[in-house]
Amino acid sequence: MRKEIKLAGFGGQGIILMGVLLAQAAGYFEDKEVAQTQSYGPEARGGACRAEVVISDELIDYTKTLNPDIFVAMSQPAFDKYINDINPETAEVFVDKTLVTNIPETIKHLHRIPATKLAEEKCGNKMVANTIMLAALVKQTNLITIEALKSAIVNQLPPKMQDINLKAIDTALDYYKQ
Repeated sequence: MRKEIKLAGFGGQGIILMGVLLAQAAGYFEDKEVAQTQSYGPEARGGACRAEVVISDELIDYTKTLNPDIFVAMSQPAFDKYINDINPETAEVFVDKTLVTNIPETIKHLHRIPATKLAEEKCGNKMVANTIMLAALVKQTNLITIEALKSAIVNQLPPKMQDINLKAIDTALDYYKQ
């Protein structure tokens, strides 16, 4: 099993952190082979930002995504820039419906998550929209377990950021119970 994930948005939205957490959860806590790469513009905060993660049960021979199985867009410009890299028939596409509104009808597996809205209203901090989106991805794809994601958060983030990010995971899970 080889799964390719492309995550995209603006710098400052935690796109790189999403990639790191996903790779760490899969590699450290689920004993899978992982490769994680990232790219961002010189502006950093506010500029284009992308992270790619490859998760496999076998050794990874190429670390880039060739045909992403999963695409996450946290901004309309990121969606517009990378949507042509995915197969609209097969890819699972996750968008922050608060920020991505112009979506072609050809996408068969579309998940519209109000990540920024949930982060602001339920967590009191829009900076955890990335964690809400990542938890939604995990919940919908079963790529890794929620427990592995929580372990990665505790392992990777400073103590003062752990509680709000764990709350963001619970917020995403509650969203799916509605």
